[in-house]
Amino acid sequence: MAGSPVSRSSRVGAAQAVRAGQRDEMLDALFRRHCTPLVGLAFVLLGDREEAEEVVQDAFVSLHRNWSGLRDTGAAGAYLRSAVVGGCRSRQRRFVRARRAANRLAPVPAGGSLEEGTVDTDEAARVTAAVRALPTRQREVVVARYYLGLTEAQTAQLLQVGLGSVKKHAHRALATLQLGIEVTS
Repeated sequence: MAGSPVSRSSRVGAAQAVRAGQRDEMLDALFRRHCTPLVGLAFVLLGDREEAEEVVQDAFVSLHRNWSGLRDTGAAGAYLRSAVVGGCRSRQRRFVRARRAANRLAPVPAGGSLEEGTVDTDEAARVTAAVRALPTRQREVVVARYYLGLTEAQTAQLLQVGLGSVKKHAHRALATLQLGIEVTS
Protein backbone atom coordinates (compact mmCIF):
# COMPACT_ATOMS: atom_id res chain seq x y z
CA MET A 1 0.00 0.00 0.00
CA ALA A 2 3.00 2.26 -0.33
CA GLY A 3 1.43 3.88 -3.41
CA SER A 4 -1.94 4.63 -1.85
CA PRO A 5 -3.11 8.28 -1.76
CA VAL A 6 -3.29 8.26 2.04
CA SER A 7 0.34 7.30 2.51
CA ARG A 8 1.47 9.74 -0.20
CA SER A 9 -0.39 12.64 1.38
CA SER A 10 0.94 11.73 4.82
CA ARG A 11 4.49 11.70 3.40
CA VAL A 12 3.90 15.11 1.81
CA GLY A 13 2.51 16.43 5.09
CA ALA A 14 5.48 15.06 7.01
CA ALA A 15 7.90 16.60 4.50
CA GLN A 16 6.14 19.97 4.82
CA ALA A 17 6.34 19.73 8.60
CA VAL A 18 10.07 19.02 8.41
CA ARG A 19 10.53 21.99 6.03
CA ALA A 20 8.46 24.20 8.35
CA GLY A 21 10.58 23.10 11.31
CA GLN A 22 13.78 23.82 9.37
CA ARG A 23 12.35 27.19 8.31
CA ASP A 24 11.57 28.07 11.92
CA GLU A 25 15.08 27.04 13.03
CA MET A 26 16.67 29.07 10.25
CA LEU A 27 14.48 32.10 11.03
CA ASP A 28 15.40 31.83 14.69
CA ALA A 29 19.10 31.75 13.79
CA LEU A 30 18.65 34.67 11.39
CA PHE A 31 16.85 36.66 14.08
CA ARG A 32 19.60 36.07 16.63
CA ARG A 33 22.31 36.98 14.13
CA HIS A 34 20.70 39.95 12.32
CA CYS A 35 18.13 41.59 14.60
CA THR A 36 20.42 43.96 16.51
CA PRO A 37 22.38 45.17 13.46
CA LEU A 38 19.12 45.63 11.52
CA VAL A 39 17.58 47.68 14.34
CA GLY A 40 20.76 49.78 14.32
CA LEU A 41 20.46 50.28 10.56
CA ALA A 42 16.80 51.27 10.83
CA PHE A 43 17.53 53.59 13.76
CA VAL A 44 20.19 55.42 11.76
CA LEU A 45 17.76 55.82 8.87
CA LEU A 46 14.72 56.82 10.95
CA GLY A 47 16.12 58.34 14.12
CA ASP A 48 13.46 56.63 16.24
CA ARG A 49 14.14 53.42 18.16
CA GLU A 50 10.52 52.21 18.35
CA GLU A 51 9.92 52.83 14.65
CA ALA A 52 13.18 51.04 13.88
CA GLU A 53 12.13 47.99 15.89
CA GLU A 54 8.76 47.91 14.13
CA VAL A 55 10.39 48.06 10.70
CA VAL A 56 12.68 45.15 11.60
CA GLN A 57 9.76 43.16 12.99
CA ASP A 58 7.84 43.76 9.77
CA ALA A 59 10.84 42.53 7.76
CA PHE A 60 11.04 39.28 9.73
CA VAL A 61 7.26 38.75 9.42
CA SER A 62 7.55 39.31 5.68
CA LEU A 63 10.43 36.83 5.43
CA HIS A 64 8.44 34.23 7.36
CA ARG A 65 5.39 34.78 5.17
CA ASN A 66 7.39 34.62 1.92
CA TRP A 67 9.88 31.92 2.91
CA SER A 68 8.63 29.45 0.29
CA GLY A 69 9.25 32.02 -2.47
CA LEU A 70 12.83 32.63 -1.37
CA ARG A 71 15.08 31.21 -4.10
CA ASP A 72 18.24 31.06 -2.01
CA THR A 73 17.90 30.68 1.75
CA GLY A 74 21.51 31.86 2.02
CA ALA A 75 20.33 35.25 0.77
CA ALA A 76 17.85 35.68 3.62
CA GLY A 77 20.11 38.24 5.35
CA ALA A 78 20.19 40.35 2.19
CA TYR A 79 16.41 40.00 1.90
CA LEU A 80 16.05 41.28 5.47
CA ARG A 81 18.38 44.25 4.89
CA SER A 82 16.50 45.14 1.73
CA ALA A 83 13.16 44.85 3.51
CA VAL A 84 14.39 47.06 6.37
CA VAL A 85 15.68 49.76 4.01
CA GLY A 86 12.42 49.63 2.03
CA GLY A 87 10.38 49.79 5.23
CA CYS A 88 12.37 52.80 6.43
CA ARG A 89 11.84 54.58 3.12
CA SER A 90 8.14 53.87 3.32
CA ARG A 91 7.90 55.28 6.85
CA GLN A 92 9.93 58.33 5.89
CA ARG A 93 7.55 59.01 3.00
CA ARG A 94 4.65 58.67 5.43
CA PHE A 95 6.31 61.13 7.84
CA VAL A 96 6.90 63.63 5.02
CA ARG A 97 3.28 63.38 3.88
CA ALA A 98 2.07 63.88 7.45
CA ARG A 99 4.32 66.94 7.89
CA ARG A 100 3.12 68.42 4.62
CA ALA A 101 -0.48 67.89 5.64
CA ALA A 102 0.20 69.50 9.02
CA ASN A 103 1.87 72.47 7.32
CA ARG A 104 -1.13 72.86 4.99
CA LEU A 105 -3.40 72.89 8.01
CA ALA A 106 -1.29 75.43 9.90
CA PRO A 107 -3.05 78.76 10.27
CA VAL A 108 -2.00 81.57 7.96
CA PRO A 109 -0.90 84.61 9.94
CA ALA A 110 -3.67 87.20 9.94
CA GLY A 111 -2.34 90.50 8.69
CA GLY A 112 1.22 89.21 8.93
CA SER A 113 3.71 88.50 6.22
CA LEU A 114 4.88 85.09 5.12
CA GLU A 115 8.28 85.97 6.58
CA GLU A 116 6.70 86.35 10.02
CA GLY A 117 4.99 83.00 9.52
CA THR A 118 8.32 81.41 8.70
CA VAL A 119 9.91 82.90 11.80
CA ASP A 120 6.99 81.60 13.87
CA THR A 121 7.43 78.15 12.35
CA ASP A 122 11.16 78.18 13.15
CA GLU A 123 10.44 79.22 16.74
CA ALA A 124 7.81 76.50 17.06
CA ALA A 125 10.31 73.93 15.77
CA ARG A 126 12.88 75.04 18.37
CA VAL A 127 10.31 74.85 21.17
CA THR A 128 9.13 71.44 19.99
CA ALA A 129 12.70 70.11 19.92
CA ALA A 130 13.37 71.49 23.40
CA VAL A 131 10.19 69.90 24.79
CA ARG A 132 11.07 66.56 23.19
CA ALA A 133 14.47 66.71 24.89
CA LEU A 134 12.88 66.94 28.36
CA PRO A 135 12.73 63.86 30.58
CA THR A 136 9.53 61.86 30.06
CA ARG A 137 7.60 62.98 33.15
CA GLN A 138 8.49 66.64 32.63
CA ARG A 139 7.48 66.41 28.97
CA GLU A 140 4.15 64.83 29.92
CA VAL A 141 3.43 67.57 32.45
CA VAL A 142 4.33 70.36 30.02
CA VAL A 143 2.15 68.89 27.28
CA ALA A 144 -0.80 68.35 29.63
CA ARG A 145 -0.54 71.79 31.26
CA TYR A 146 0.33 74.03 28.33
CA TYR A 147 -0.69 72.16 25.19
CA LEU A 148 -3.87 70.51 26.44
CA GLY A 149 -4.56 73.41 28.80
CA LEU A 150 -5.31 71.23 31.83
CA THR A 151 -5.17 72.51 35.39
CA GLU A 152 -2.58 71.16 37.80
CA ALA A 153 -5.24 68.95 39.41
CA GLN A 154 -6.42 67.61 36.04
CA THR A 155 -2.81 66.94 35.02
CA ALA A 156 -2.18 65.07 38.27
CA GLN A 157 -5.28 62.96 37.67
CA LEU A 158 -4.38 62.29 34.03
CA LEU A 159 -0.82 61.24 34.85
CA GLN A 160 -1.81 59.50 38.09
CA VAL A 161 0.68 61.46 40.18
CA GLY A 162 0.37 63.83 43.11
CA LEU A 163 -0.32 67.54 42.74
CA GLY A 164 3.08 68.35 44.23
CA SER A 165 4.74 66.14 41.64
CA VAL A 166 3.00 68.04 38.84
CA LYS A 167 4.18 71.35 40.29
CA LYS A 168 7.75 70.07 40.73
CA HIS A 169 7.98 68.66 37.18
CA ALA A 170 6.40 71.77 35.65
CA HIS A 171 8.83 74.03 37.51
CA ARG A 172 11.87 71.97 36.47
CA ALA A 173 10.68 71.68 32.88
CA LEU A 174 10.07 75.41 32.54
CA ALA A 175 13.48 76.18 34.03
CA THR A 176 15.13 73.79 31.56
CA LEU A 177 13.16 75.25 28.65
CA GLN A 178 14.07 78.81 29.62
CA LEU A 179 17.75 77.89 29.60
CA GLY A 180 17.51 75.91 26.37
CA ILE A 181 15.48 78.24 24.20
CA GLU A 182 16.91 81.53 23.07
CA VAL A 183 14.31 84.22 23.68
CA THR A 184 14.02 86.64 20.78
CA SER A 185 12.17 89.92 20.87
